[in-house]
Amino acid sequence: MASFKTLSVTTACMMLAACGGADTPTNEQAPAENMAQGANVAQANLADGKAVTFTEGESEFRVSWPGTAAQIAPLDALLRGDAESLRQQTQDGMRAEQAAANEAGYPFRGYSYLEDWSVVADVPALLILQSEGYTFTGGAHGMPIVKALHWDKAGGKVLEVGDMFDVSALGAAVSERFCEALDAQRAEKRGAPVNAGNSGALADFDRCVDPTKQTIVPSSRGGGALDTIHFVIMPYEAGPYSEGIYDVEVPVDHAVLATVKPDWKSAFTAG
Repeated sequence: MASFKTLSVTTACMMLAACGGADTPTNEQAPAENMAQGANVAQANLADGKAVTFTEGESEFRVSWPGTAAQIAPLDALLRGDAESLRQQTQDGMRAEQAAANEAGYPFRGYSYLEDWSVVADVPALLILQSEGYTFTGGAHGMPIVKALHWDKAGGKVLEVGDMFDVSALGAAVSERFCEALDAQRAEKRGAPVNAGNSGALADFDRCVDPTKQTIVPSSRGGGALDTIHFVIMPYEAGPYSEGIYDVEVPVDHAVLATVKPDWKSAFTAG
């Protein structure tokens, strides 16, 4: 599905190959608490929602979504179609890698693709979903998965960020607050202030990133209209793999509200 950000299995394979090595994931690379949280979401989804799964040897696949999404027929069909496509990609990749391992005589370490959708916000006009998960294709380490889906209830379709916002104006409206918040998180993780003038090997990890090129997830802190925007930044974008995902939260103010397109202004509120 091109309607929301996807870390495809092919992309993951390329990134993992670039990392080198063939170690199994460590606790740092795949924190047990994150996996447990995903299992809890999956269990909740299985109780009233839907899932596509398979287990084959050391490989596993799961995509699940909640009842709120499953009850909307076109959205349910969209999620199932994407899950079935991912299942086939994962299964084909796993079998090809297993055959290659057997032929070359190196150990096959299994495949995993685990992704669970949950509701971030449910307002009259929009249903906002976010998925979290993990994919491992036998490289040095796995990669986390984060996607966002913005569902237009009346139109029965997925909205791109550009359908809801003037994207360039949104970037300008949040840039200063976004960069300050990102640097504060990076400094906390690193135990030292961020040096934006650094010219060393990791200089790119000291610079700010473009907020509009990240996964954008509107949410509601108070349970009403959308009053917050999360910018989810994946590993290697704002920091090395070991720093994990960054989630920069920017409250909606009047400057942000001005970037919302007319059809969706009623779904948002300035705090």
